[in-house]
Amino acid sequence: MIDPVGFSRTFDRLVKRAGVRRITVRLARHTCGTLPAFLKVHPEAAQATLRHSRISMTMDVYTHMVGDGKREAVAMPAELLEDPPIG
Repeated sequence: MIDPVGFSRTFDRLVKRAGVRRITVRLARHTCGTLPAFLKVHPEAAQATLRHSRISMTMDVYTHMVGDGKREAVAMPAELLEDPPIG
């Protein structure tokens, strides 16, 4: 059993050390479920990472599907940041 307060403190220290914006542990788990879907990785990879016994839990609760339209919408600003227009 893990002490929730101790876990939160450790999580906060790791976030601070990494220098990233703090998000909740719950949101971090949802990100771990959605990121493989965004990258078109097999859902079982997310299931293994999140340690779910049923793929339905991973897919129904923790994976927020990202369609090609959303993928393109994210890619456009990323391309602009890599090669900004001049003028």
